[in-house]
Amino acid sequence: MTGQELVAFAKSKLGVPYVYGMKGKVMTEAIYNSLKKAYGNLVWDSDKQKIGKVCCDCSGLISWATGISRNSQNYHDTALEVQPIATIANAPIGAAVWRKGHIGIYIGNGEYIAEDGSAYGCRINKLRNANFTHWLKLIDIDYSGQEDTEMVEKSKIIVNGKEYFVERILKDGTNYIKIRDLADAFGYTVSNNGSIPVLTKK
Repeated sequence: MTGQELVAFAKSKLGVPYVYGMKGKVMTEAIYNSLKKAYGNLVWDSDKQKIGKVCCDCSGLISWATGISRNSQNYHDTALEVQPIATIANAPIGAAVWRKGHIGIYIGNGEYIAEDGSAYGCRINKLRNANFTHWLKLIDIDYSGQEDTEMVEKSKIIVNGKEYFVERILKDGTNYIKIRDLADAFGYTVSNNGSIPVLTKK
């Protein structure tokens, strides 16, 4: 599995409820009672409301994707690289973001996906809102060929309170928005003077 495939898998699981100890399967009452007995307060009383739903925890999201079961500490201990979070700009898409007891998946542009706890489930969040300490190249993920990777997806920008749809290009962990999309949002037309873009107010 590549880093991009890991990200795509995680995005397909957005909204899946978090329960500590779950690995992407339907939680039954028997499983809930067993987890509660084993892990105590790490399994919330309110998690009982999730019986009958597919549930997952943070390390379980990656294990679910790869089919190889590890906990967050084991992902750290078996990682091919462990780097400080301050160097996240150098991380490939699909690298893990980690702190003791928690793990997520880096998706670029200062964002990650994780099963972020019982109150949130699987969500996208900003790294600045989290307290990860390291990023990891996981042993179970293939990061080769990502030196010049590029992902294009539909996104939105808000200009003066109005939403505009744009194409967001994610290349090597950096976000780019097409100049024509930005020009349209700001009320400009775009022409060219040779290879130089020229913006003119509409």
